[in-house]
Amino acid sequence: MLFFKECKKILFSLTFVIYLVAVVGFYFTQFQPDGREPLEQPRPGLADYGTIAKEIPEILMPAAADGLLTEYLRGYYIAYPIGFIKKVKLSEKKSARIAEIITEITGISKQDLDNFADFEEGGMTMMPDGNGGYMPVVKETVLPEVHIPDTMTYEHFRDLMREADKIIGGGSDYADDYIINNFSLVPKTYEDALAEYNDIIEKDKVTGAYARLFCDYMGIIVSILPVFAAAALTNADKKSRMEQLIYARKISSARLLWTRFSALVITLTIPVILLAWMASCSIAEIYPQNHLDFGAIPTMAVYWLLPNILFSSALGMVMTELSSPLMAIFLQGVLWFSSVMSSTSLSGEIGRFTLVCRHNSLSDRDVFIKNFSQFAFNRIFYTILALGMIALTTWIYSKKRKGGLHVTSKDLIRKSEA
Repeated sequence: MLFFKECKKILFSLTFVIYLVAVVGFYFTQFQPDGREPLEQPRPGLADYGTIAKEIPEILMPAAADGLLTEYLRGYYIAYPIGFIKKVKLSEKKSARIAEIITEITGISKQDLDNFADFEEGGMTMMPDGNGGYMPVVKETVLPEVHIPDTMTYEHFRDLMREADKIIGGGSDYADDYIINNFSLVPKTYEDALAEYNDIIEKDKVTGAYARLFCDYMGIIVSILPVFAAAALTNADKKSRMEQLIYARKISSARLLWTRFSALVITLTIPVILLAWMASCSIAEIYPQNHLDFGAIPTMAVYWLLPNILFSSALGMVMTELSSPLMAIFLQGVLWFSSVMSSTSLSGEIGRFTLVCRHNSLSDRDVFIKNFSQFAFNRIFYTILALGMIALTTWIYSKKRKGGLHVTSKDLIRKSEA
């Protein structure tokens, strides 16, 4: 049977062995350490419980104003319009409108802004430690002094921030999806920490929280490795000169390509699902007193991670068929690296077109739930895109069998001679 032949070809390939070792290794080095000890209920009286994002106008407004002022003086803006980082330089007209927004918020005129010569952007820098070495030091940003007038309402301020985000092109720090997490982080209280703990125990039933963390870690690795297996599988016929023989067979291109794709996706998904069940057993051992949902982690792994495997595999197949394995790997690598590096938040703020969905926390359930509609759209989008790419691969393959797309009759075995 063709399906099992394709599965056997994949399972005994070097790329699958590398995939398996990498996925298992990533599980034990990244996720497993978080599943060795149970969470402890917060105790009152601790000095630090971390931070939490809360919509507090008195904190958000001056912080966001400083952020916009910094980017204006710097001369460019950072945005994530489709999930990937973008450095935005505005036209003179748009920059002038940003200056007007800053003036309305702070009272600082455009002339004063443009003449401010003491601007220094903050960040980490290395300073001499007095012993011949260097030590990291936080350098503060030097800005004009900002005073937001009492007449500035919070509602109008948010409207101005939305306008600034629109001018920048969307996906900036001032967008509704990001502004609170970027500019309104406050120290977490005991009550906040206790509420988060209770959400994990009562609402997530423990395994729901660990399911998000499992998918966060495994999503990083399964968003890039399948392209290697797909490219190798697609290129195998060319290397072994079996492509010409296959071209001459009566099997339809659609049946061959969709069977191959199904075999590839299933063989790459099974190890992830098995690890998800292993994770469930591991969590059950450290929470013996809780009634856990053993299916939570495997179920979430399917609808969170399967679209990544589908997309990476489909891209590997279509680009190898259209160009070369190296081009497939390069393109997927660029998309993967951009997505991982451009993550503005690791706690559930998932964009509509973010390739690698992140939620590197057992808490922040409310943030994930708030953005669940975007998450669902994201997963459906990459699934449909993957299926579309396989349809394109089928069309390309069919054209090649008929002698099109740079494949001449000299490259084929004539059917009359078969």
